[in-house]
Amino acid sequence: MPDEQKVLCLLDVLGFESLFVNIGLKEIEKRYDRLIEYVKEQTGGIDIVPTPDGHVAVGWLVLGNTYFSDTIMFWTNYNKMSLPSFTHLVSETICYGIEHKLPLRGALSVGEAVLDKESGKYLGEPIIEAARTEKMQKWIGVSFGSSFMKPGYNEGLHLNTILPYKSHYKEEVQEDKDKIKCCTGMTVDWPRRWRESRKTDIRPLVSALDTDPKFSEYYERTLRFIDFSQENHDWFTKGEHLNYG
Repeated sequence: MPDEQKVLCLLDVLGFESLFVNIGLKEIEKRYDRLIEYVKEQTGGIDIVPTPDGHVAVGWLVLGNTYFSDTIMFWTNYNKMSLPSFTHLVSETICYGIEHKLPLRGALSVGEAVLDKESGKYLGEPIIEAARTEKMQKWIGVSFGSSFMKPGYNEGLHLNTILPYKSHYKEEVQEDKDKIKCCTGMTVDWPRRWRESRKTDIRPLVSALDTDPKFSEYYERTLRFIDFSQENHDWFTKGEHLNYG
C-alpha cells in the first residue's frame, strides 16, 4: 500500500453547544485545556505488539494529532502492526474524556489521505467518512467506518480491543438502505479499557454527564453498551454466535 495510507480517528465533544450554555465559557475552557493538553502529548513512542505466533514485535509508533474547536483527530501510517496500539489510544481517550467531563463520540477510518499538521492541510476520503459516521451514532463511543470492511484493512485488529455492536446508531440511519451500509457493527471496546485500568465504576460518571434531556438517550445507550461490554468481556473466545446488541 502507498505511504499515503492512514488510519485516523475523528472525535467530537458530545453536546458541546449545550454544555457551553450550561457551564459557561470559563468552565468549558478549563475542561477543554485539559483535553488539548492530553491530545498534544499523544505523539507515539515504543510500540510493543504481540504477534499471532506468540512472539512480541517491538517498533516505534508515530502519531499525528490536531484539534479545532470541539473536534480532535489522531492518525498514523496504516499497517496491521500499529492497529492494536491505535485502537488502545482511542479507548484511553474516551476514558480520559469521561473523567474530565468532556464526553466524546467519533469514528475510525482508513485510506489514502493528506494529513499535514505543519501546513494545516487535512484532505481525504477517510476524513469525510469519519465525520459522516460520527454523526450517525447516539452514544459516547467510537465506531469503525465502512473503509475497514475493504479486503486487507481489518487485518491486525486485536479482538480484545473491539466489540461487535450496532444498537448505538440513530433510528433514521438504521432505516435508510444507503446509510445502513456504513454501519459496520464494529466498535471500540473502551469500557473494557476502563475495567482493566481503573478501579472506579464508570456508570456514575456517565450518568452525571446527563444534564440535558435532549441528549439523555445518548447516555442511556452508553450505559447499555457498558453493560454489554462487561457481559461479553471475552466474546471472542465463545464458540457461539454473538448477538450484536
